[in-house]
Amino acid sequence: MLPEIVILAIIIVIAALLFATGLIPMDLTALFVLVALALTGLVSPSQALSGFSSPAIVILWAMFILSAGFNRTGISNLIGARLLKLAGKSESRLMAFLMGISALLSAIMNNVGVAAMFLPITLDIARRTKRPASRLLLPMAYGALHGSMMPLIGTSAILIVREVMIEANLKPLNFLDFAPGGLIILIISIAYMVLIGRRFLPFRQAPKALSAADTINEGFAQNQYALQERLAMLIIQDGNPLAGKTLTESRIGQALGLTVLSIKRKDGEIIQATADAIIKDDDQLLVLGRLDRINELCQQPLFVIDDIRPIAEHLVSEGIAMAELLITPESPFVKRTLNEIDFRNKYRVNVLGIQQSDIIRRTNLQHIALMPGDQVLIEGPQASIEEFCQHPGFCQLESKDLSKYLLDERLLSLHIPENSSLIDKTLQESRFGSAYGISVLRVIRDGAQAYLPDHEFRLQADDVLIVEGRPSDIDTFRGLQLVQVVPKVEVDLEELTSGSLQMVEVMLSPTSKLAGKTLRDVHFRGKYNVTVLAIWRRDRAYRSGLGELTLQHGDALLCFGTVENLKAMARESDFVVLKMDLQEPPLYNKAPQTALIMAGVVLSVVFFNVPIAISAIAGGALMVLFGALSMENAYESIDWSSIFLLAAMLPMGIAIQETGAALMVSRWLVSLIGGLGPSWVLAGLMALVILGKLVIPSTVLAVFMAPIALSVAFELGVSPYPFMVGISYALAASFISPLAHPITLMVMTPGSYRFSDYVKHGLPISLIVILVSVLLLPLLFPYY
Repeated sequence: MLPEIVILAIIIVIAALLFATGLIPMDLTALFVLVALALTGLVSPSQALSGFSSPAIVILWAMFILSAGFNRTGISNLIGARLLKLAGKSESRLMAFLMGISALLSAIMNNVGVAAMFLPITLDIARRTKRPASRLLLPMAYGALHGSMMPLIGTSAILIVREVMIEANLKPLNFLDFAPGGLIILIISIAYMVLIGRRFLPFRQAPKALSAADTINEGFAQNQYALQERLAMLIIQDGNPLAGKTLTESRIGQALGLTVLSIKRKDGEIIQATADAIIKDDDQLLVLGRLDRINELCQQPLFVIDDIRPIAEHLVSEGIAMAELLITPESPFVKRTLNEIDFRNKYRVNVLGIQQSDIIRRTNLQHIALMPGDQVLIEGPQASIEEFCQHPGFCQLESKDLSKYLLDERLLSLHIPENSSLIDKTLQESRFGSAYGISVLRVIRDGAQAYLPDHEFRLQADDVLIVEGRPSDIDTFRGLQLVQVVPKVEVDLEELTSGSLQMVEVMLSPTSKLAGKTLRDVHFRGKYNVTVLAIWRRDRAYRSGLGELTLQHGDALLCFGTVENLKAMARESDFVVLKMDLQEPPLYNKAPQTALIMAGVVLSVVFFNVPIAISAIAGGALMVLFGALSMENAYESIDWSSIFLLAAMLPMGIAIQETGAALMVSRWLVSLIGGLGPSWVLAGLMALVILGKLVIPSTVLAVFMAPIALSVAFELGVSPYPFMVGISYALAASFISPLAHPITLMVMTPGSYRFSDYVKHGLPISLIVILVSVLLLPLLFPYY
């Protein structure tokens, strides 16, 4: 079996590296692991696919639906509000109640959902009791994690532990088997936090938005995000070509690197700066941007637009030629775009137009797939053009032959003045294409010498650029040059948040599909009609280049928009809006039915031995039937990445057992510390799991460690049950690092926590989990 173990070890190491580094999504990594196990013969095809039909998978997706229904009907809010009212303003009682309530709710709901629901509630409590949120958020998060140690429905890690026991022909643990030990661990952890840990919690103020303030005022913006010093006003004077264009069409964001906050009309009306807002004459645009960028715009212009337009004949000069290429069926360019060919850099020529049938195309040429019969207009050095002379359909053109391409109306001449910030920048750095939508065809230097520039060409003072673009882009280009910039404006930001406009903090939810993407990738402003003013990430505010900043879990977005649009965002599963009055109103009228359904699910399993998968499906279906959720809500509530991750990794547990890898590792562990007794071995395994969770997700770690824990118990000749319960507790103990679990990461930004805070508090609680387990589990599940 040694060759199989070596192959399995290679797969595990590669998978662990991919999980730890996040180079590719975890669920995709898991699918590759499944394929690798099947192709190497470590598991049979039926075993490789067995995870997708496992009851554990059914229980997991049904649990997501049950949790969503429980949350949607506001039962959690009612329970939390009632108990927190009993806690009063005492910090000790608030801490104890928050930990206890979040833990108990996490026992019957998905703990990430509980934490997301309690995040704005906890922030609101902190505001009302006038204490920093950092005093309460970490205890709340730890409480939600403790709920996974006493689940009445199940977590992904515990479901894997049960699955491994079933594969070994052992009677699986019931979910209630975890409750006694988990409850005792919770009580001791609460006592520790109230009596000892509370003394070391930080007194840090998060950004005021994150404290769920009713309004975000000027003081907040100035002190926390320093917005005031980055404000400027753009004046659109009469006759500016930007008048009549939308904000998106104006390219103010792309070209100038500025975020438009609001538009003030000539009559004094202030409107929200949505993507489709129309710019008018005499508008005043309040913008936010980097100080150096605003100062740059206020000083010497980047370039000067010449009054006399160049004409197409100017493109043909000494050493520069133009030609047409007919794309034949045999051409190597067929069905390929100019980008794919890397046409400009490879052949050192410009493509000015493409004729397809009777249509002349002059825009977005880089993305057009060339087809047989297309005619391509190229321009470049004579030597480069002559390289195409052997190409079928090659025809060199004179300037008089260019009329059908109507190039004249698309050309513009720019002059680079002294002190322009474009001097010594490359064309790529100047962002003519990405920012303004125009192409630089020619650079004339010293009045005569013409260059066909590539993206590394550096600009100099007094260069003349011949550029090409759509007439609308040319108009936009002219309009941006005519904008009057007024820096350092004094604006009362409270005026912007009056009436229907508000600023509010919005966090990415732990299951958000936006993580790993930029705001520009998802067309954020156009999709949600909300402006992102800044992004808060780990004690730092990012206020510029937001469109290109890759979003991460734990990010907080300072958003500005109408109440209606912000409420629409609150309904999206990708966001957690940290303002209570913007949350979607719960369906309190459905709360009694939902409570009965949840009670029925639990009681049917405990007293009538109904399989948990069947009971959970029935509960989810009844919630939809009675209107707590729609079918669409039910589907959206399921975290499909978790489903695929679990289903694809379950065969790994089979491979670890069948190859003998679990037996080999267990014998090594027993030989190392087995002489100290089973309790020491249990403590060592739990410590190994807790440390492993710092880099490997709990679901994946459960697949690795559950078979090993089972084999260790068999090697010691003791009952496997205390080991399997202990491993389950350790898999839930994600206290030491903010990156160990979505819940701990979720509270990092609003609580202004540092990594050291998690170590300082998570390490003692992790030791409590290990110590209580080692002392208690042999009493609940005797070794012999």
